Amino acid sequence: MRALLFHCKNYKTKVETLANRPKDIEPEEVNEKEQSCEDCVVALITVEKGDNIKKCCKGITEELTKMSQEVGHNNIVIVPFAHLSKKLADTTKGLEALNCIEETMNNGHRVMRAHFGSHKALLLDIYGHPGNARYREF
Repeated sequence: MRALLFHCKNYKTKVETLANRPKDIEPEEVNEKEQSCEDCVVALITVEKGDNIKKCCKGITEELTKMSQEVGHNNIVIVPFAHLSKKLADTTKGLEALNCIEETMNNGHRVMRAHFGSHKALLLDIYGHPGNARYREF
């Protein structure tokens, strides 16, 4: 699992179209076409072939908890983001990992998860302080 984490002043997303790649993609039903959040930690997450879902989930949730404590905000946004790897897990594993992260982070945090299986417009208004952006591999 790979992740880009950002401390954002503002986050917005809008589902534009459903994805047709990779070949096995099964987009979720679109319940919210648009989302937004203020003062949040945004995690762009890629799940890779061979990832141990439980181990990766534990690692990313620990890192998200640490970052949210450091920046003083409990808002967490989880965004599926297939662009960090060429070795993508199948979509069922990807969705399983995102759901695991969301469920684990719901304890003490306000969690939002972006739509899985779509092309999205994305706005990240990132704070400009040390530690505002982090890349992690789990």
